[in-house]
Amino acid sequence: MKVGGQCTYYIVPNSIDEVVEVKRNCRLSNTPIFVLGNGSNIIVNDRGFDGVVLHIGKGLKEIQVNEDHVYAEAGVALPLLSNLMAKYGIGGFEFYAGIPGTIGGAVVMNAGCIGHDTSEIVKSIIYIDENEELQEVEVHDANFHFRSSRFHGQADIIVAVKFHLRYADDIQLVQQKTKMAADIRKGKFPINVATVGSTFKSPPEGPHPGRLIEEAGLKGYKIGGAEISHVHANWIINDGSATADDIRRLIIFIKESVYIKFNILLEEEAIYV
Repeated sequence: MKVGGQCTYYIVPNSIDEVVEVKRNCRLSNTPIFVLGNGSNIIVNDRGFDGVVLHIGKGLKEIQVNEDHVYAEAGVALPLLSNLMAKYGIGGFEFYAGIPGTIGGAVVMNAGCIGHDTSEIVKSIIYIDENEELQEVEVHDANFHFRSSRFHGQADIIVAVKFHLRYADDIQLVQQKTKMAADIRKGKFPINVATVGSTFKSPPEGPHPGRLIEEAGLKGYKIGGAEISHVHANWIINDGSATADDIRRLIIFIKESVYIKFNILLEEEAIYV
């Protein structure tokens, strides 16, 4: 989104062991820690973050195709994994081509699009717990819900994920679906602009937030440098001068306007830091 202040410490880990070390040092020194993937759906406070930003999205990028699962570290970009799996004819990852995030964030938020989400393809999740111990949890214990999981808002740090390995009968079909997911994103959402992504959660049932915001007549509405996109009303863009406070105030205004008109309370998908 290109807003927000600076952090006190910025660390890019090159291995899972380094993540363990950073997490332990933060606990012992009572230093706040924030784990950053690709920065999707993140709004950083204008005052910045007084602690450690651990940028897993720039490290932890190993991918392995094993006998019974696909192993991917938390920093792997979703479109990269999607396209690589399509190349090998492995199905289930097609929808990831349309999501600009990383594996770790996708699990935390149960990211999804075009009718699919992360919980459908996960086998197990490897994470570092509050005592800096490496743990592995099966998908049925991950408490996946719509755009949420047991890891949301918790101190555990996801470092890798094991996915189901499902070779497709028709490799070309997998590749076509992967391209379609990427094309849908390009045609439906604003690109090449600073944006927070989907501002509000889009529940599988009920009206889509973008439609409600548009029907409330808010497309193009601005507060400071934050603007509701003309391309997709559930996206807020930065015109180059926005502050985090501009975005926060615009989100509050949208929620109030939609509630007054439709008696529906929108729920943010964006995370405040």
